[in-house]
Amino acid sequence: MRILIVCHPPLTAELGAAQVALNLAVSLQARGHDVLAWSPEPLSPPARWWDRWRRQRRAIEKFVEQNGPWDVLDLPAISVSSRLAQAGRVVARSFQPEILYLAEDLRAQLRGRSLRTPLHAVHGGLASLAVLQGWRRSPVLLCLGAAERDWMRRRFPRWAHRLRHYVVAPPPAEREALARVRAGRGRATAGAATRFLWIGRWAAHKGTRRLVRFLQERSATHPQDTFTLAGCGSAAERDVPADLVRQGRVRLVPSFRRDELPGLLAAHDAGLFTSSVEGWGLCLNEMLESGLIVYATRAGGVADLEPYWGSRLLPFPPAGTSTPEAREPDLAGYLARFSWPEIARRYEEEVLGALGDSG
Repeated sequence: MRILIVCHPPLTAELGAAQVALNLAVSLQARGHDVLAWSPEPLSPPARWWDRWRRQRRAIEKFVEQNGPWDVLDLPAISVSSRLAQAGRVVARSFQPEILYLAEDLRAQLRGRSLRTPLHAVHGGLASLAVLQGWRRSPVLLCLGAAERDWMRRRFPRWAHRLRHYVVAPPPAEREALARVRAGRGRATAGAATRFLWIGRWAAHKGTRRLVRFLQERSATHPQDTFTLAGCGSAAERDVPADLVRQGRVRLVPSFRRDELPGLLAAHDAGLFTSSVEGWGLCLNEMLESGLIVYATRAGGVADLEPYWGSRLLPFPPAGTSTPEAREPDLAGYLARFSWPEIARRYEEEVLGALGDSG
């Protein structure tokens, strides 16, 4: 099959959505399909925040018309226009729960009493309507993870028969590096200070307010613990208590290269995942595969990963003094399920198979 996989963000390995699109494309190519991963970015001239999704949609329509025909168009739901729905069999594939992200963004605007709040409300309403129209036009709705699939079933039961879900994993080359970190990790010493690592951009849906509260509370009760916030850009400086940064308790790493990730993971003892809404959170896989204990809110891929990781994946925030029951991870089962060859096989079987049935 000739398949176009559209990714809204630029196709760079530093961005999670782009990683997923590229890995899925390569894995489907290995199964004999003619697959192209493509992004409408950068747009020229650059789009404004409130008009980006419309500009992206028009760029996708133009690309599809000029480079078709396509057997399958794998698109974010917000980009599934009526023209694109007629240009090939459409998969509305999620890389983030778009409506929930829009709602979280509006809540953040309301908390901040921004002058842009009315504009964000109008933008959120129009974008949400476009997402709903995209779902209506698509024969397959591919959710990212079981949590989003279950949410869709509850909220939109009329589309339950169209729902499929997929998972994600690090690419093979990075997985090898993570395994080396895991193999070299020593045992934790009881009573020792904990070096916590949080990875993500500084956005409301990442649970940044929750994280800051945790930093303050944990610093008071565990004065030897330290915290690294990586990939957070410059915005974190406004919210993280300056005294914790001055004391060296909190280290801010605004950005890092992909080849720096193994060293960053090796230098810490535990990961933090604080999102209130999340597409998946590939850092979950990366931290767990590197041998870190991860304390996570129930968002993104947590529900899919929990059966495999035993007491390595625990609820956020860390319990005060109680010790969780030790449960060994099922690493073999995890690696078998969360691998790109297996993800591509299931995509072919469940998603492309469903398109064949609908056609």
